[in-house]
Amino acid sequence: MASIAHRIPAGIALGGLGLVLALGAPPARAQDAARMEAIERQIRALQGELTRMRRDMQARETEARAARQEAAQARSEAQAAQRRLDTTPPPPRLTEAPPPDQVRLAFRDGRPTISSADGRFQAFMGGQVQWDVGGAIQGQPGAADSPGERLDTFGQNLRRGRLLFGFRYDDFQLNLTPDFGGSPDGTPTLYEANFNWSPVRPLTLTLGYYKPHFGLGDAMSSNDFLMLERPSIIEIARNIAAGDARAVIGGRWAAERWFASAYLTGDSYGSNEDSQATTGQTGAMLRVAGRPWTDDDADLHLGVTGSYAFDIRRDSEGQSLRLRDRPEWRIDQTRLIDTGGLPADGAWTVGPEFGLRWRNFLLQGEYVRIGVDQSESGTSPRPDLAFEGGYVEASWVITGEPRRYSTSSAAFRRPDPANPFSLQGGGAGAWELALRWSLADLNDRVTRGRPQAATGGVFGGRQEIIGTSLSWYPNNYLRFVLNWNIVNVDRLNAAGTTQIGERFHTIGLRSQLAF
Repeated sequence: MASIAHRIPAGIALGGLGLVLALGAPPARAQDAARMEAIERQIRALQGELTRMRRDMQARETEARAARQEAAQARSEAQAAQRRLDTTPPPPRLTEAPPPDQVRLAFRDGRPTISSADGRFQAFMGGQVQWDVGGAIQGQPGAADSPGERLDTFGQNLRRGRLLFGFRYDDFQLNLTPDFGGSPDGTPTLYEANFNWSPVRPLTLTLGYYKPHFGLGDAMSSNDFLMLERPSIIEIARNIAAGDARAVIGGRWAAERWFASAYLTGDSYGSNEDSQATTGQTGAMLRVAGRPWTDDDADLHLGVTGSYAFDIRRDSEGQSLRLRDRPEWRIDQTRLIDTGGLPADGAWTVGPEFGLRWRNFLLQGEYVRIGVDQSESGTSPRPDLAFEGGYVEASWVITGEPRRYSTSSAAFRRPDPANPFSLQGGGAGAWELALRWSLADLNDRVTRGRPQAATGGVFGGRQEIIGTSLSWYPNNYLRFVLNWNIVNVDRLNAAGTTQIGERFHTIGLRSQLAF
């Protein structure tokens, strides 16, 4: 019993311990679970904070990258602006007027030019010198081909020695050009002295001594002739109511595709001599021309020119008109075709003109008809007279440069050398070969074997010339022209019985400086 009693309390004790342990276990596990949950909450909070920090860092990186791009673009724009500033001249200051005494010196169109600061006034100077040497090759005096006058076998002449002075203010211009050359040289004269006004472009009104543009051969500058001189028929016709240093009032419209000029004309400079009973000649001229076709390779020129002298200069014997010319050179001054003085009430000219350039080739020509209304005098026959002539000429610029068209004169100008002559650079300049056939017929109302007084006509002579030339343009200012002409003049004396014409050759060399 004792053993049983002893065992029972021990069992009871073990059972109580187990019960105690069983009852105390749940609170411990609950605490651990709560602790773990708290730790997980902290971890999730840290993860959220880390995620926000990553987003903030990415946003700041994006902003920094955009800022760097904007800075690079700004630097690029600043560099481009600086480059423009380095190459672009500063704009004019509008708030300050330039000093009134400030001038500018330039070399415009090959001429020294002085301009005012505001550009409204300009003064410029140009020059032209043409020095000719050469001679004539004739048969023996009295031979069949040399029955008439003798020409100089060798000579020289300052054909032109001009200094141009021009003064321009806004739309007004004054030109003054004395000439120290001539035919022959030795007596200085005046080439032009005129006042010009351009109220609208391209109209120019002119008053004073001026050279109206009479036909294609006369409109071409004397610096640009294919030969040494104009064709004879053009020289004869232009001096009836136009020509150098002619007193004029009128104007011209010189546009890109067409040209028109009209002038009332008076005497030439220096012709008002004391020997004239009544001084002064009155006339008019009109020229219309255009380019119906033009491009880089070609220019087609068509035109017509007419003039009328309705008050011929008078001397002590009445109104008189004389038509004559030299054989297209000026080294010798002999005129082999000459009508002598014609008693004239009036005279007129008319003729078409033609020109065609294709690349470096040029072909041009004119026909001119001259009419003279003779004055009636008693029973002597004085019928109206008509003379005529023309020319055809061609040029080939061997080095390839074209003869460009001048819209201001409606004519072709000399070529500009693509490679100016230079001993260092090796340029050859421009070379040009030209040919011409020209005819001037001053015979009318006459019959061989009958005196001209019986018919009222005139044996003025018929001149035919075949010429060739070789030109060298070292640069835009210099030119050397070698010209050879074959001249045939058929002319009878006033009785119509004796040949007084000539057959001969001429050769001439011109040295030219023009700017």
